[in-house]
Amino acid sequence: MRTRAALFRAAGEALEVRELELEEPRAGEVLVRMAAVGICGTDLHMVKGEWSRPTPMVLGHEGSGVVEALGEGVEGLAEGDRVVLSWAPSCGRCADCRRGRPAGCVELQRAIGAGTLLDGTTGLSLDGETVYRGTATGALTERLVVGAGQALKLGDDIPLEQAALLGCAALTGVGAVAHSARPDPGASMLVVGVGGVGQFIVQAGRIAGAAAIVAVDPLEGRREQALRLGATCAVAPSELKGALGEIAPDGVDLALDAVGAPETTKLALRWTRNGGKVVIVGLPAAGARLELDPAEFNRREKVLTGSMYGSEDPAVGLPQLLEHVRAGRLELASLLGPSYALDDVNDAFEASLAGSPGRVLVTP
Repeated sequence: MRTRAALFRAAGEALEVRELELEEPRAGEVLVRMAAVGICGTDLHMVKGEWSRPTPMVLGHEGSGVVEALGEGVEGLAEGDRVVLSWAPSCGRCADCRRGRPAGCVELQRAIGAGTLLDGTTGLSLDGETVYRGTATGALTERLVVGAGQALKLGDDIPLEQAALLGCAALTGVGAVAHSARPDPGASMLVVGVGGVGQFIVQAGRIAGAAAIVAVDPLEGRREQALRLGATCAVAPSELKGALGEIAPDGVDLALDAVGAPETTKLALRWTRNGGKVVIVGLPAAGARLELDPAEFNRREKVLTGSMYGSEDPAVGLPQLLEHVRAGRLELASLLGPSYALDDVNDAFEASLAGSPGRVLVTP
């Protein structure tokens, strides 16, 4: 079969919308008609040339859609089911999979680096040339074949455009708080970067009962959004020292770095109290290195850790998110930014790179 998709060839070049050859779903796979795809920081690393992957490639991994066809042996899904994509298919056998950490699966990480599915194939081609998949998914396309385990049932009560955010930003941000930071009620939190993932970190802190949630971001629109979502204070980086001097003069209990760059992680460590915890959530550019002062960890007894895809199996994490959404605790609608048709995908990337306060969507 054929599908129209946004093709990425190299940093600095416009994406091309081309008609690709898409293999039919094999045993254990499903065909999904994509409804909405969020532009994630991972995609931006690629278009900025900060990561190197095989090309040509279809980017995109945060999305929602409707199941159109089932491969042999698929159970638990039916044609017409509304689904959220998980970008973490896993082998189920390695040490990380056995520990319930499918995003850390060794075979998955190899596949992401190679631009393929777990079995080394992509199922996509253009004029006989292999087309690779971003983050083992490749969602910026009208139709997509994925493993049945990547298509997580959504139900019928959440609009598909809103649901797209659940597949990456929400699972990542909420999970980082719930499963890695684990704030006690009344805790103080610093959130560094309040783009897509950071906005869910703020909400998760509110849900957990944090007493003070300080958001820091250079963009005013994102700071305003963080305040609407539950931050008790939102400041530019130059204002952080003064704000924390009043709110948490000894430093915050927890700091979550939603950016992941060395300078933002250093900022998070700087403003965390002795004995506090810093969680790196965002992903840095390839080759970035973090210089650390050992005294932060022995004399000051701080903890520095990371969280990948919410530190939880997406199949477990998504129902938890849906419960929060349905109870009115987790906001989705106000986090949506501008939406673009597939033919306008380059405009979507420009809006995201410019720092849109809301998540930029492509609706294939």
